Amino acid sequence: MPYTIDYSDSGKSPIVVNDGTVDTSTSLPLIGKNYTRFGEMLNENVLHLLENFANSTAPTNPTEGQLWYDTSTSRLMLYDGQWFTIGAPADTLGGLHWTIETIVDNEIVTIHVDDTTAWTPAATEFLEDGVTALSTQFNVIQAGINMNSTTDYKFRGTATSAEYADLAERYASDQPYEAGTVVRLGGTHEITQTLQEADIDVFGIVSTAPGFEMNSGAGADETHPFVALAGRVPCNVIGKITKGDRLVSSTVPGAARRATPAEVSDYRKVIGRALASKDTDEIGKIEVVVGAK
Repeated sequence: MPYTIDYSDSGKSPIVVNDGTVDTSTSLPLIGKNYTRFGEMLNENVLHLLENFANSTAPTNPTEGQLWYDTSTSRLMLYDGQWFTIGAPADTLGGLHWTIETIVDNEIVTIHVDDTTAWTPAATEFLEDGVTALSTQFNVIQAGINMNSTTDYKFRGTATSAEYADLAERYASDQPYEAGTVVRLGGTHEITQTLQEADIDVFGIVSTAPGFEMNSGAGADETHPFVALAGRVPCNVIGKITKGDRLVSSTVPGAARRATPAEVSDYRKVIGRALASKDTDEIGKIEVVVGAK
């Protein structure tokens, strides 16, 4: 009597395996009754499942949901009418980026990447519906976990610590600025580096590594740097500084200096207070508390 082997999906036609034969309509040989090499083929099937058909070429006759480990690229593949890479590269204006996406109810909730620089998805990259451009919900993708920007998705949990010490927000800049640059409101965009002494429009300091990133999807570091608005951050300074000094902008572009007693009385001019001393006259970098008066 032949075996009738059913798929998990009842809508698919079953496979009939006759006595003494081996059916090869799938990647795993299906063994009929009284076949002489039954034990050998059965154990090989189990081994192939354990190794996900590890090979440099795709297995023949794959079926929906089958996994294959491509040894030529060291990537796990999934069959759904064709082979797809699990963690496939996303297309972008500058090339390909490897990502891992979490999808719930055909909605991309998060995209995980390990890139060192931010990037923008290409217009040809779509969501699961095949119509909506990925860039409409992930306009800028950065290293780490990126959450869908058009929904109310939030990280929910208990925060126990922050790796860095400042709160920062992205602002449109008239040119790229290095971390530690003192900036003011103004210029051709939202912010520009300070150029005059004790500027009352002084705003913040370009952050080295924000502890909390606000407006993170506004752009890349070159066009929208994170500006520290509160907390501890390295800052470019000129001249001798004593720990605890209040700092104001100087004539050196993007650098602060010790405030005079008269300048201290006007809170608008003070960018923060020094957390370290500096005993040289040339420009250097020290940690300051932004916003401390």
